[in-house]
Amino acid sequence: MKPPPDTVAVCGPNVLIPCGGKWVGHVLHVREAMAKVPAFRAGRVFVADCRPVTPAGCFADGAFQVPPVHDPAYVPVLRELALRHGVGLILPLIDIDVMALAPHRSALGRDGIHVVCPRPELAETCFDKRRFHAFAKEHRLPVPRMVGPDELSSAAFPLFAKPARGFGSIGARLCPDRASVERYLQDRPDMILEDYVEGAEYSVDMYVSRNKLPVVTVVRQRDKVVGGEAYQSHTLRQPEVQSAAEACALALASAGYWGPLNVQVIVGPNGPVVIDVNPRLGSASLLSNTATGGRLFWSILYEASGGLCLDVFHDYVVGLSLSRFLGEVYHLDGQPIRVDPPSGIEHAARPNPWSRPHFHALAEDPAAHPATRGDPQ
Repeated sequence: MKPPPDTVAVCGPNVLIPCGGKWVGHVLHVREAMAKVPAFRAGRVFVADCRPVTPAGCFADGAFQVPPVHDPAYVPVLRELALRHGVGLILPLIDIDVMALAPHRSALGRDGIHVVCPRPELAETCFDKRRFHAFAKEHRLPVPRMVGPDELSSAAFPLFAKPARGFGSIGARLCPDRASVERYLQDRPDMILEDYVEGAEYSVDMYVSRNKLPVVTVVRQRDKVVGGEAYQSHTLRQPEVQSAAEACALALASAGYWGPLNVQVIVGPNGPVVIDVNPRLGSASLLSNTATGGRLFWSILYEASGGLCLDVFHDYVVGLSLSRFLGEVYHLDGQPIRVDPPSGIEHAARPNPWSRPHFHALAEDPAAHPATRGDPQ
């Protein structure tokens, strides 16, 4: 690896996690990674969310209320926050946030704000399942066969139906026969159909370096999934799964992809097939980060600050398990007064100015905020 830079090559040493209200663990892991990267060592972790008080905001160094992600003011407000508060890195964790930020990645980069997401066309390749299927066939990646509506008469049932653009397995279902497919397509014409692959499912957390190498790879199995997110998961060795995921990462890297990547693989009767690709950290990537001694999150910050990861790091703790649990936040008059388990921050005794709605300080309505007058050029 190249020696890390001593100064931030971006506009400031702070990190912002947008749509970050529930991601307590990510806040803690990002803070640990920042301590290992000179450019971010003196920085703080901020959370932005459409709600004024959030669990992750209670564990962050500061929290901002911003418009919802679909609001036209969303990205301009994030930009102004970053410029005002020395944020050099924005780390989106969910698909809709990556979709919102990817088109502005270059413009924000010119402001010295590094957004951890791919270029818009690569984001589209990952999010649009038709485009990814064509990309996979071009690069000879193992994927389930896609079945067109005109092929139903000769199709082998059951088939698996899922939205061409969907998140968290919402709308996906098993179709046992042609009649069920036709009923579903009538209600959801945006669905695609694939051969149903029955087998063990794995999730692979990776970091693809700017040098086009998958320098971190961790295979884990999702033991309990709620709404598309792993609530229980454990690490293991599965060489054929790792090979399929790395082939996918190398193909994307050849098109210019670099950054965190999550690849989902099913091992069926004919071997592994890639069923989904997420151009971001996986929801349970905390397990992979812990299993690598923090290497996964460190790589993100290190390369964002100008470093280059050259060492391939495939060593990780096998048999490590993650189990998520519920916590509670109590707040009064817009201020948290108790957090269980405790965050170690005395919120009520020392009100935090960062937690106030950002856009209220300048305008009553987010749409009237000065930052909404045009996208950065």
